[in-house]
Amino acid sequence: MTTPIVVPPMGCPNQDLTVSLWLARVGEQVIAGDRVVELLMPGIIFDVESSCSGTIASYECQPGTKVREGNVLGWIEPEQIDS
Repeated sequence: MTTPIVVPPMGCPNQDLTVSLWLARVGEQVIAGDRVVELLMPGIIFDVESSCSGTIASYECQPGTKVREGNVLGWIEPEQIDS
């Protein structure tokens, strides 16, 4: 099941942010904590980290898209753990 990449709480729930660029491509492996997307707000650049290890499955927002706290930016297919 895919895991969302979400704009985290930043203390400004009504502040528009802009997706600047994706730091990880669709199909690329990421580790929990890796920077995956860069967001801009006036005077600030903010990197969103991967919440889990896995593969970037898709983007919901392209560069230039306006987003707010809680919006889904993209999706990660988590690593499968063999038992």
